[in-house]
Amino acid sequence: MVVVLHVLPEKNQRKYLQFFMGIVLMILVMSPLLSALGLDRQLDKTYARQTYDRELQEFLERQEAVEEEYQRYMEEKLYEARDEAESLKEEQREQEGQEERLVPQGGDESGIPEIHIEIGKPEED
Repeated sequence: MVVVLHVLPEKNQRKYLQFFMGIVLMILVMSPLLSALGLDRQLDKTYARQTYDRELQEFLERQEAVEEEYQRYMEEKLYEARDEAESLKEEQREQEGQEERLVPQGGDESGIPEIHIEIGKPEED
């Protein structure tokens, strides 16, 4: 530990390195005691359970984020489809309005005007 601390070029990182190395030293000293008492397996199980719980929590958070993003995407698509449907309805109304203007007065909807011919006696001069 002392050799590593002397080799370290920056003094402000010394406290972090001392803390980490202290934890490693404690684990090395306690490891034979824990294995003799059978607590090493208990610690392994506890560590695995905590790791599993943390990973599960991270997974659930990611899943929730994906679901929210998908919900926003679907709402966007829904609004786009609604806007497109409204614009198509407006175009259809405009086309129907133009068709009504093309139908002549007194004619039928085919666009052909009605012709009235009266047959009778010729007029005399």
